[in-house]
Amino acid sequence: MIVKIAVVDDEEKIRLGLAKLIELTGEAFQIVGIYAGAQELLDDLGRLDIDLIFTDIKMPQINGLQLIEQVQRRKPRIKFAILSGFNDFEFARSAIRQGVEDYLLKPVDQDELGALLHRIRNNLELERYRKAVAAEEHIRLLLGSDIRHLPDHMTQGASRELSQIGLFKEHFAVVLLRSDPELSGERLAAYTEAWHREHRSIVLEPRQSVIVVSIGQGDHDDTVRGLASTLLQRIPHAVHVRIGVSAVHQGPLKLRDAYIEAEAALQQVWYEKEIKAMNDFLHLTKRTDDGASPLRMLDKDFRPALQMLDLPRAEGALRAWLDEAAKVRPSWPALSEASSAVLGLLRGELGGRQSQLPSGDTEDEQLRLSPGRFVSWHAFTAELMDSAGALLHILKEARQENRVVETVKSYIQQHYTEELELQRLADRVYLTPSYLSKLFKTETGETITDYIISVRIAHAKELLIRDPSLKTYEVGEMVGYGDPAYFNKVFKKVAGLTPKEYRDRVRL
Repeated sequence: MIVKIAVVDDEEKIRLGLAKLIELTGEAFQIVGIYAGAQELLDDLGRLDIDLIFTDIKMPQINGLQLIEQVQRRKPRIKFAILSGFNDFEFARSAIRQGVEDYLLKPVDQDELGALLHRIRNNLELERYRKAVAAEEHIRLLLGSDIRHLPDHMTQGASRELSQIGLFKEHFAVVLLRSDPELSGERLAAYTEAWHREHRSIVLEPRQSVIVVSIGQGDHDDTVRGLASTLLQRIPHAVHVRIGVSAVHQGPLKLRDAYIEAEAALQQVWYEKEIKAMNDFLHLTKRTDDGASPLRMLDKDFRPALQMLDLPRAEGALRAWLDEAAKVRPSWPALSEASSAVLGLLRGELGGRQSQLPSGDTEDEQLRLSPGRFVSWHAFTAELMDSAGALLHILKEARQENRVVETVKSYIQQHYTEELELQRLADRVYLTPSYLSKLFKTETGETITDYIISVRIAHAKELLIRDPSLKTYEVGEMVGYGDPAYFNKVFKKVAGLTPKEYRDRVRL
């Protein structure tokens, strides 16, 4: 930083000599005024930007301490250093206790002057850094919070502090920028240099920055749009950028309103196909939907196709829905809700197959597919189709596996009287015995052996009731059990009774 300095001394040789020594100290120190008396400086104080004043103590009319008192009332941030003769040493020490930075004995020593100047410059830089950090925190607070829900002392304190900086002296606007890849603070500062006006950039989240820019008396409604267009042109073409611009506001307490306006503009322009696009709140397209349109479009085609397990039709309906949504441009909350509904319907059809879901899908879908996380509609739809496509793929496999199980069941029901070896069943559906066993258990909840037994015992019960003339061992043979003892054992395990006991009880 450059320290801007004024020198006040009624002795011409002293003030001119000190000014020369200050200039020799380095380019970081700039003389902005040289005065023979305190009143001269006070007359210029309103138009000068001063960081540090060197003043003699003993001057006619208004002495150094009186000058310090009057300046501190008007511009308390200005620093002071005193020029003192040897006999004024105690006087100088008293002034330091009243807030003066330091003093120099006449004649001024170049090394002492240099040390004092660099020390003051370091202090000024530290103060500015602390104020900048504090200002950024106040801006973040007012941008991200509904002031109606904040304590009065917080909102009023933040407003009071921010009102002291030039950014909020007159009017301001908010420019919301989303980019991919993310623009660093340094690069963004380089692009906004062309504005030639006070502004402050804050990174709100990855790939998204908010810029608060001052708007002066001579500006008009389209000034902010022009600033955003300039910024858009300066950003390299390879960077995907979306910019939303607020209307013009006055006062720090309007920061939240301005941010909401900029976000509304960003949400609409987010749907554009171009790599770089911008819109402002004053030129927003008025919405004609009530926010539920995306869900209604899902109900029309996607949901019925999914319920019928017509997966090609469901995938086509999903793509058609996305095409229609791009035209309607629903708000981000409505789009997020509909996207979560899409994946919820797919997961619902998968039922108990949670172990087969793609890794990472345990993350909350509404958060993961929040439109605000993506730089554009194109990036969002790519992610949504990837997630939906993975679930549709699992559904397709599940449907194929279901057909395999139904084929095996049908074969068992038709050939239950025969010897049903696992290898024989696996050959029918072109699977290995181990995979078929695992698949059958997953789909039905029971083993193939248990299913064969249940089919045979069900037929045995029917024969025992329908034809009392049949011996129990004959019934066993007719359902695939050549060993009467084994048939009795299996029947009792399933039915809780022997075949004879079952027949006798049913007759009662």
